Amino acid sequence: MMAQLARFALLLIAYWGLDTSCGSEKDISEEDYYKRFQNIPPAAETAKKLYKNFFGGEARKIQKRQILGNFFDVIVVVDSSSSVSSGEFLKGLRALRDLVGKSRNDTVYAAVTYATRAKIEFNFASRFIADEKIGAIRRTGGKTNTQAALKLCKRMYVEAQYGARQGSFHRILIVTDGQSNIKRNETIPSAFELKLMGIEIFVIAVGEYLEGIKELVQMASSSDAHMYRVLNMSGLVQMIKLIPDQTGRKTWIEENFGQSEGDDEESSPLGRL
Repeated sequence: MMAQLARFALLLIAYWGLDTSCGSEKDISEEDYYKRFQNIPPAAETAKKLYKNFFGGEARKIQKRQILGNFFDVIVVVDSSSSVSSGEFLKGLRALRDLVGKSRNDTVYAAVTYATRAKIEFNFASRFIADEKIGAIRRTGGKTNTQAALKLCKRMYVEAQYGARQGSFHRILIVTDGQSNIKRNETIPSAFELKLMGIEIFVIAVGEYLEGIKELVQMASSSDAHMYRVLNMSGLVQMIKLIPDQTGRKTWIEENFGQSEGDDEESSPLGRL
């Protein structure tokens, strides 16, 4: 009983105490604060931020001071609801395949889709296998049951049968066009429970104007390093194309302008943009 009360208290602290607003901006109203996330930055700016925070640098530096290893187990969570058209869904998968293909060889991926129900598409696998399996995912249509997807993610990291590696750094990447509409009151608590387990949550919010932007911002581990905006799935494809390859292959920008991944930040494609 005490353990359950302690867990509930932690969730309350997370829900009410971990304010997503910046300490120096308390004079900004909550409505105005979340309105800022409707803004869609240039693709190069978003690509640079995703490259820095998702592909590695900062998190790997932190890990070296921790017990965790220098490798990542990532769950890609894809919104498969009816609000995402079939064409946009396929473009989203294309973008994710490109993202997976640019990852380090020691990164493993799993995938979860969600609409009215959430589904594990495949367990943790190498980026080569994940690339193929992402291409085979099909859109289901339906409502938006985000909390069910988050609960599946927790299960995949906790239970050995899904292939998460001991000592790995855990990350979830959510691609969605809006807020949940099934058990919405459980979405943010489910996200905070994952964060309390040390799991990072990245959110890519797709769409020109999103009614549920507040929920998406609160799901992310932080409003800066973990929250991303693109206009549509084509924009997601183009943004990921700008990200340097972690495997040694060159991006289109590097091929055409002679820059390489080994250059310093200022002379790299994203450093210049």
